[in-house]
Amino acid sequence: MRAATTKFQNIAGELARLAELRETLVSNAFEALELRHPQLANEVSEYIGSRQRAAHWMCAPQRATGGRIPYDLLAEGDEDGLRDLLEGVA
Repeated sequence: MRAATTKFQNIAGELARLAELRETLVSNAFEALELRHPQLANEVSEYIGSRQRAAHWMCAPQRATGGRIPYDLLAEGDEDGLRDLLEGVA
């Protein structure tokens, strides 16, 4: 039983590390958006309600985009598509 407990402790530790890494990536991505497109980042924050929620929303697959994340729209140069997606949230 001790080995199974240790294994689950290792798994839990690794999951916690990955969650922390994900939070860092989400935050860094939104910081990049704020630097490159400050007005758009502000619009996203206003529509979504807070900077933290906006950062997570930008990384979340959206049904309206066929499961792609909003950053995919920006990668394609589709700022209007991102704004349209935001209007669907409001």
